[in-house]
Amino acid sequence: MRTTKTNSRLRLVINPEDERTFGPCSCCGNMTRRVWGYVAQGDVTIAAYFVEWTPGHEETAANFDLIVGKWGEDAGPASRKAVSLDFRQLETGPAFRVINAKDRPVGTNPLVGESLSREQIMDEPIAETIFGICDTVFLEDPRVLPLRERNS
Repeated sequence: MRTTKTNSRLRLVINPEDERTFGPCSCCGNMTRRVWGYVAQGDVTIAAYFVEWTPGHEETAANFDLIVGKWGEDAGPASRKAVSLDFRQLETGPAFRVINAKDRPVGTNPLVGESLSREQIMDEPIAETIFGICDTVFLEDPRVLPLRERNS
Protein backbone atom coordinates (compact mmCIF):
# COMPACT_ATOMS: atom_id res chain seq x y z
CA MET A 1 0.00 0.00 0.00
CA ARG A 2 1.10 3.54 -0.68
CA THR A 3 0.41 6.34 1.75
CA THR A 4 -1.21 9.33 0.08
CA LYS A 5 0.67 12.57 -0.37
CA THR A 6 0.25 15.45 -2.76
CA ASN A 7 2.30 15.53 -5.92
CA SER A 8 2.51 19.17 -6.92
CA ARG A 9 4.96 18.36 -9.72
CA LEU A 10 2.15 16.80 -11.75
CA ARG A 11 -0.17 19.83 -11.23
CA LEU A 12 -3.38 17.88 -11.64
CA VAL A 13 -6.90 19.33 -11.49
CA ILE A 14 -10.13 17.38 -11.06
CA ASN A 15 -13.40 18.10 -12.80
CA PRO A 16 -16.15 16.31 -10.82
CA GLU A 17 -18.97 15.10 -13.07
CA ASP A 18 -21.76 13.10 -11.43
CA GLU A 19 -22.64 10.59 -8.77
CA ARG A 20 -24.99 7.69 -8.19
CA THR A 21 -26.31 5.73 -5.24
CA PHE A 22 -27.36 2.11 -5.71
CA GLY A 23 -27.87 -1.07 -3.75
CA PRO A 24 -28.53 -2.16 -1.13
CA CYS A 25 -25.27 -3.95 -0.34
CA SER A 26 -25.89 -7.68 0.11
CA CYS A 27 -23.48 -7.67 3.07
CA CYS A 28 -24.74 -4.81 5.21
CA GLY A 29 -27.90 -3.51 3.56
CA ASN A 30 -26.48 0.00 3.10
CA MET A 31 -26.53 1.86 -0.20
CA THR A 32 -23.33 2.07 -2.26
CA ARG A 33 -22.10 5.42 -3.54
CA ARG A 34 -20.20 6.04 -6.79
CA VAL A 35 -18.77 9.44 -7.83
CA TRP A 36 -16.91 10.20 -11.02
CA GLY A 37 -15.19 12.89 -13.00
CA TYR A 38 -12.11 13.74 -15.03
CA VAL A 39 -8.53 14.67 -14.22
CA ALA A 40 -6.65 17.24 -16.28
CA GLN A 41 -3.01 18.22 -16.48
CA GLY A 42 -3.07 21.76 -17.80
CA ASP A 43 -5.71 21.87 -20.53
CA VAL A 44 -5.40 18.17 -21.33
CA THR A 45 -7.67 15.49 -19.86
CA ILE A 46 -5.50 12.56 -18.82
CA ALA A 47 -7.97 10.33 -16.96
CA ALA A 48 -11.52 9.59 -15.94
CA TYR A 49 -12.00 8.46 -12.35
CA PHE A 50 -14.66 6.49 -10.49
CA VAL A 51 -14.67 6.15 -6.69
CA GLU A 52 -17.03 3.63 -5.10
CA TRP A 53 -17.72 2.84 -1.45
CA THR A 54 -20.55 1.80 0.85
CA PRO A 55 -20.98 4.23 3.77
CA GLY A 56 -21.36 2.35 7.04
CA HIS A 57 -19.76 -0.77 5.58
CA GLU A 58 -16.08 -0.26 6.28
CA GLU A 59 -16.60 3.48 5.74
CA THR A 60 -12.94 4.08 5.11
CA ALA A 61 -12.61 1.46 2.34
CA ALA A 62 -13.18 2.23 -1.34
CA ASN A 63 -12.27 1.32 -4.90
CA PHE A 64 -10.63 3.90 -7.16
CA ASP A 65 -10.98 2.96 -10.84
CA LEU A 66 -9.23 5.01 -13.52
CA ILE A 67 -9.28 5.19 -17.28
CA VAL A 68 -5.92 6.73 -18.13
CA GLY A 69 -4.70 7.94 -21.49
CA LYS A 70 -5.57 10.17 -24.40
CA TRP A 71 -9.05 11.71 -24.64
CA GLY A 72 -10.75 13.69 -27.38
CA GLU A 73 -12.09 13.18 -30.88
CA ASP A 74 -8.83 11.75 -32.20
CA ALA A 75 -8.50 9.21 -29.37
CA GLY A 76 -10.04 5.79 -29.12
CA PRO A 77 -10.05 2.87 -26.70
CA ALA A 78 -6.60 1.73 -27.86
CA SER A 79 -5.12 4.91 -26.38
CA ARG A 80 -6.59 4.31 -22.89
CA LYS A 81 -5.86 1.86 -20.09
CA ALA A 82 -7.91 0.73 -17.08
CA VAL A 83 -6.27 0.93 -13.66
CA SER A 84 -7.76 -0.04 -10.28
CA LEU A 85 -6.72 0.67 -6.72
CA ASP A 86 -8.01 -0.42 -3.36
CA PHE A 87 -8.17 2.35 -0.74
CA ARG A 88 -8.04 1.86 3.04
CA GLN A 89 -7.60 4.00 6.13
CA LEU A 90 -4.82 2.25 8.03
CA GLU A 91 -3.48 2.96 11.51
CA THR A 92 -0.70 4.90 9.76
CA GLY A 93 -3.14 6.90 7.60
CA PRO A 94 -4.76 6.64 4.17
CA ALA A 95 -3.22 4.19 1.69
CA PHE A 96 -3.74 2.96 -1.87
CA ARG A 97 -2.89 -0.50 -3.23
CA VAL A 98 -2.88 -1.25 -6.94
CA ILE A 99 -5.06 -4.23 -7.86
CA ASN A 100 -5.72 -5.92 -11.21
CA ALA A 101 -8.12 -3.80 -13.27
CA LYS A 102 -9.48 -6.83 -15.12
CA ASP A 103 -11.10 -7.89 -11.82
CA ARG A 104 -13.14 -4.65 -11.68
CA PRO A 105 -15.99 -3.46 -13.95
CA VAL A 106 -13.71 -0.75 -15.40
CA GLY A 107 -11.64 -3.54 -16.94
CA THR A 108 -14.38 -4.30 -19.47
CA ASN A 109 -15.42 -0.71 -20.13
CA PRO A 110 -15.74 -0.10 -23.90
CA LEU A 111 -13.66 3.10 -23.53
CA VAL A 112 -10.63 0.97 -22.55
CA GLY A 113 -8.16 -0.81 -24.80
CA GLU A 114 -6.19 -2.61 -22.08
CA SER A 115 -6.69 -3.47 -18.40
CA LEU A 116 -3.45 -3.17 -16.46
CA SER A 117 -2.36 -5.61 -13.78
CA ARG A 118 -0.58 -4.65 -10.58
CA GLU A 119 2.71 -5.89 -12.07
CA GLN A 120 2.32 -3.61 -15.12
CA ILE A 121 2.12 -0.53 -12.86
CA MET A 122 4.34 -1.02 -9.83
CA ASP A 123 7.96 0.07 -10.26
CA GLU A 124 7.08 1.50 -13.70
CA PRO A 125 6.99 5.19 -14.73
CA ILE A 126 3.17 5.11 -14.93
CA ALA A 127 2.96 4.50 -11.15
CA GLU A 128 3.83 8.12 -10.31
CA THR A 129 0.98 9.38 -12.51
CA ILE A 130 -1.50 6.82 -11.14
CA PHE A 131 -0.76 7.65 -7.50
CA GLY A 132 -0.75 11.38 -8.31
CA ILE A 133 -4.23 11.07 -9.82
CA CYS A 134 -5.55 9.13 -6.80
CA ASP A 135 -3.98 11.57 -4.34
CA THR A 136 -5.54 14.52 -6.18
CA VAL A 137 -9.01 12.94 -6.31
CA PHE A 138 -8.78 11.88 -2.66
CA LEU A 139 -7.72 15.33 -1.47
CA GLU A 140 -9.66 17.58 -3.85
CA ASP A 141 -13.03 15.97 -4.61
CA PRO A 142 -15.36 17.10 -1.80
CA ARG A 143 -17.66 14.15 -2.43
CA VAL A 144 -15.07 11.72 -1.03
CA LEU A 145 -14.79 13.61 2.27
CA PRO A 146 -16.18 10.60 4.20
CA LEU A 147 -13.14 8.61 3.07
CA ARG A 148 -10.80 11.28 4.46
CA GLU A 149 -12.49 11.23 7.87
CA ARG A 150 -10.88 8.60 10.03
CA ASN A 151 -13.23 6.30 11.99
CA SER A 152 -16.37 8.04 10.79
